[in-house]
Formats: sequence, structure tokens, C-alpha cells
Amino acid sequence: MLNVAAWQSSNFCNFYVKNIFPVLGSAYSRVTSVFPFSVGEGMIVLGALFLLLFMASGALFAALRKQWTIRLFRRLGGVFCWAFLALFWLLTCNCFIQYHASEFEEKYMEQVRAEGYTREELGMLRDYIVVNLNELAGRMPRDENGYLIYEGDMHQTAIAAMQRLGERYDQLQGFYPQPKEMYFSNLISQTYMMGYYFPFSMEANYNKTMYVVNKPSTICHELAHLKGFIQEDEASLIGYLACMASEDDFFRYSGYMGVLTYVENEFQASVNKNTAEYGKHPAISEQVYRDCVFLTKESWQEVEAKAVVSTQTAKTVSRAATTASLKLNGVEEGMKAYEGVVKLLLDYYDGVLYGNVLMTVDAQAEES
Repeated sequence: MLNVAAWQSSNFCNFYVKNIFPVLGSAYSRVTSVFPFSVGEGMIVLGALFLLLFMASGALFAALRKQWTIRLFRRLGGVFCWAFLALFWLLTCNCFIQYHASEFEEKYMEQVRAEGYTREELGMLRDYIVVNLNELAGRMPRDENGYLIYEGDMHQTAIAAMQRLGERYDQLQGFYPQPKEMYFSNLISQTYMMGYYFPFSMEANYNKTMYVVNKPSTICHELAHLKGFIQEDEASLIGYLACMASEDDFFRYSGYMGVLTYVENEFQASVNKNTAEYGKHPAISEQVYRDCVFLTKESWQEVEAKAVVSTQTAKTVSRAATTASLKLNGVEEGMKAYEGVVKLLLDYYDGVLYGNVLMTVDAQAEES
């Protein structure tokens, strides 16, 4: 009934996200945040073990046909049904309903351009990101090998950034649990995923193996899901804006880096990869190119050395599962939904960047 209501009425979903989900979600996440490990990962492992046990009991029943095997199979079957119902309930309350609520633009952007943006305006957005990345790259702390390092408390900085952004967008206000590293990060790396929001445990989990520059924006992205912004492009925008709201240069660098590939790909497509046209715009520095990686070479070598399945298989299965989940909830574009952050960024900067001189990091800091 809840799922039917969600598909039929955005007003119902908006009411739920504004008035009910913050109470239920906050209470639940406070419980799971007590544990220092990812409860969501633990639930998946336990679920997989129970499923194997249930299948084994079924095989035992089919082979022996003893009275005790019948009782065992029925009891485990009852547990399985209740567990499935509980899982479906949690997914409905913490994920499915949110897919049908009003979008971020509708809630918080006064005007959204319907006719789209010009190539020049896309170029301005791209150049703004590149200029700031190039400038910040030289300020970042690095080790003796030139790899980025972060010296602060990333979790608390991310929570503070989200709470600061909540002063502008009320849905982001309230309690945030501690983000958690994923134990199976090597396997997650094979799927090329940076983080996961587990709706059945209300946790923001991230890949500990990935290059450190990706972590701040990913953590903020996953924390955005905890506040009911379930669409991937909206969570990416919020992750970016949270990093921009932070006073930490590393977070700002991560924020720009988190959207660079999406914007750069769109821009290159807009100029049809015309070298002369592309050359009129600021070049991405070599340092930024070196930093714009998912995993370092050394981390990839470690992941491949410990791999149980091939990376290609893991990636294919993960993409298929994610695409199916998105389409099941009405996101017809599937994985392409992640790229929607470019349109959101263009909307956000409409009237701010276009027609003006490029704003540098120092100029933006002075303005804020």
C-alpha cells in the first residue's frame, strides 16, 4: 500500500520525507551507529549464510524425508519469509518512497531553465571547475611519492560540512551518523563503486581502498541519501555543495574532482572532440590528471592479487544490479542517472557564472 501510494502521489512522498522519515531514519541510524563496523555489510553476510542454510535444509528434507527435516525446513522457511518481509519494509520506508518525492530543483531552485544550456555556458562551468582544481592542486599535502594525504578528521569534517549546508537546505538538517569504511572494500573496488547507502541499516558506507581524494565527496554523497535525497545525481550535487561549503581546501578539491569527469565528458561531447575548439579553454594540469584516479596503481595491484572473481565479472554484475534497482524505482535512464549532476550544476550556477569572469578559489573565499 505504501509503495502504491508512493507511485501515485508525490505529495504523499513529500509529506513522508519531511515529517516521518527524519524521525524514523534518525532513530534507526542512531542505533546502527553504535557499532564501529558496517552493520549493512554484516546483514548481507548473515543473509547469505542463512540462505545457504535454508537451501541446505531443503536439500536435506528432499533427500531424507524425515519428520525432523520437515520441521527444520518449515521453521527456517518461516524465518526466511519474516526476514524478507522486514527487508522489504525497510527498503520501502528508507528508499523506495523517496524515489517519488519532489526533486531537489523543485524544492530549492527558484528558476530552472527549461530550454537547456548552450555549449558556451557548459564551457564556462567546465572552465570554472578546471581553474579551481589547477589552483588547489598545488596546495594539497602529499607524501614522498606525490600521493595525496589527508591529515584531519575526515568524518567529522564531512558531518560539519553537511550540517553547514543544512543551514541553506532544511532537509539536510539534523543528526548524522558516523560514516563507515567498508570491510570488503577490495571487492567493492572491483565493481568501481565508491560508496553505498544501505537503506536496511541506515548507514553511509564508503570504499576505504579508493584514492583518498575521492573520499570527502563520496562520504557527503552517501550522507545526502540518509536525508532522503535518494536520486544519484541529486546526492552528487549535494556532495559537491557540501565540499564547497567546507572551509577545508582538501574537501573543496575533492568536491571539484568528484564532478570533473562528468562535466569534462559532456563538454568534450559538445565540441565533438574538436581539438582547436577544446584548446581555447584552460587545460587540466598534469597534477590534476594524476590525482583524478579511482585507485592508485599500488592499490589496484593489491586488489587484483586478492581477487576471488575477475574484476570484469564483478563490474558487470554490479552495473546490472544497480541498473535494475534504479529502473525498478522509476529511474529509466539507469546508470546514466549519475551523469545528471551536470544538468543540476548548470542550473545551480545559472546567473552566477555565466557572463562573468571566472571566479578563482581566493575570489570565491572572499565572496563567501
